[in-house]
Amino acid sequence: MLEIIVPTYNRHEAIDRLIKDLSFQEDLNFRLNIIDQSKIPYKNIYETNFEVNVSWIPSIKSPILARHYGFQKSKEDVFLFLDDDMIPDKNLVKNVNLIFNEYLEPLVLGGISNVRPQNKFEKFFRFLFQRGIYKDPRYDYFKKSYEKKYYKVPSFLCTPYISASILAVNRKALEKNSFPINFKNHILGGDIYYGMTCLKKNIRVCISYLLRAQEIENKNFKFKSIKGYKKIMLSFHSALLVLKINGINLKNIFHFFLRILLICLFLIRLLVLQLI
Repeated sequence: MLEIIVPTYNRHEAIDRLIKDLSFQEDLNFRLNIIDQSKIPYKNIYETNFEVNVSWIPSIKSPILARHYGFQKSKEDVFLFLDDDMIPDKNLVKNVNLIFNEYLEPLVLGGISNVRPQNKFEKFFRFLFQRGIYKDPRYDYFKKSYEKKYYKVPSFLCTPYISASILAVNRKALEKNSFPINFKNHILGGDIYYGMTCLKKNIRVCISYLLRAQEIENKNFKFKSIKGYKKIMLSFHSALLVLKINGINLKNIFHFFLRILLICLFLIRLLVLQLI
């Protein structure tokens, strides 16, 4: 049985919505395990056609620690980690089960969601300062996949840059490389760190358009916990982490300072918007 693990913090209404959304899955062969880190415990009041378990652990306060807790608590072989602001496609569980029934080696599989709109300012500066840093093919892959132009993209894209918003993992992968529970500050779930360390341990890390969900936009979702300033501050540490993992040499140091400059520009932009 597939184990779906969802960390949440002070967003009980979001969990209510997610439970309703999951009830429309084509394949109901799953168990939902909610890791609640809120001050007040979540109480499920809905009757569901699948099993729902709630673990109230207010001492964790970290998405990656919550995911690790959910993995340790379960005895299942396949896990789907979802954020509580995601609207899963009806065939998400079905596709996860199909893929992992056929692939028995250690596998980490990220999904795709709607591409966040970027204005001309952001597109220009990302083109200048971010292009050579990650060499990340995800953006084009995500765009074509979400537009359902599948003939233009491969079924799987091998990349270390996965997102824990939709993340499917089998037990073999987690036993070979567990979540970084000692990772400083647990930045945005530690997705970049986890993907890169998986590759170093010869674990296949891919993104697939077969795993799809829609992220609720900030303006339509009042329960967002990561605010602008906090996210930007965490980006500084994330850039340093990428530098350390890739190796400290002249090329990577140059890319690191480009990244820092880009982050500073977005910080200035956020300050200006606050003053207007």
